[in-house]
Amino acid sequence: MNQTSNDIIPAAADAAHDTINTAEQQAHEAASKLAKLKDDVKHQADKALHAARDAATTAYDKAATKARELADAAPEKAREAKERAQKIAEDGTARVRTTVQDQPLAALGAGIALGFVVGWLISRKD
Repeated sequence: MNQTSNDIIPAAADAAHDTINTAEQQAHEAASKLAKLKDDVKHQADKALHAARDAATTAYDKAATKARELADAAPEKAREAKERAQKIAEDGTARVRTTVQDQPLAALGAGIALGFVVGWLISRKD
């Protein structure tokens, strides 16, 4: 029995040693796979970050360009609006002048009537 126990102990020690070596090898392989996975995830995150940064930069540049275009066009648009308003005012003035010249009594009557209406409205508020 002593002989068997002498044979079992080294065999058990060899088996334990083999198990430890296998476990160490598997742990090393797992660590290597985790490191590769970590590098892959970092690379993908970096790519996504750069893509987002590029998209944001492009959107900002487009918005800035559009804002500059609108700011540059604003004085011209304001000038055009002023010219249209002047034209409308001049046309209105010309129509009133023509109406007054063609029908002076009607224009005088309209002015007097307007004066009475405004006077009546003002006196009602007191």
